[in-house]
Amino acid sequence: MKNGSKRIYRTFLGSLAAAALAALAFAQDQAAPAAPAASATAINLAESTELGQYLVDQDGMALYLFLPDAQGASTCYNDCASNWPPVLVDSADALPTAGAGLDQALFGTVERDDGTTQLTYNGWPLYYYVGDMAAGDTNGQGLGGNWFLVDASGNAIGADGGAAPGGDAGDEDAGGEEGEGGEDGGM
Repeated sequence: MKNGSKRIYRTFLGSLAAAALAALAFAQDQAAPAAPAASATAINLAESTELGQYLVDQDGMALYLFLPDAQGASTCYNDCASNWPPVLVDSADALPTAGAGLDQALFGTVERDDGTTQLTYNGWPLYYYVGDMAAGDTNGQGLGGNWFLVDASGNAIGADGGAAPGGDAGDEDAGGEEGEGGEDGGM
């Protein structure tokens, strides 16, 4: 009987340990924030009465450019990329389909420091903004005086003169204090 009790006890402890590990793994999966979609298969134009036409992905999520990128390599990494996830493609050959009003020839890619391939339009690396929760949201427009929606020609909407339509770049609600324009757009 003594050996039988020990075997039951060991089996019970083994099962308990396995259940604890499974619960821990489940809790870690639940605690990890869901990454926003960062891959595009089609790029289209959306329209706002306030902002005009701007680039969106296949799900209608707004796409942004970052002025410090200066139509070259991405300069947005670490905390910046957490707030402004890059729009990624599988390879330089896997460009998205251009929707009506867009020029397929303006699509390109740039390799990021981590080896991933970021989509560009008119040479500008493209990004999402984590503050945009639904199709049609443009909460990143003008943040930090550096983040702007992209028009059909591949230019920053509202970057002329430093203030974007719908928000002064120096307004705290629009992304930070005046003069701020760091990688995270004032986040």
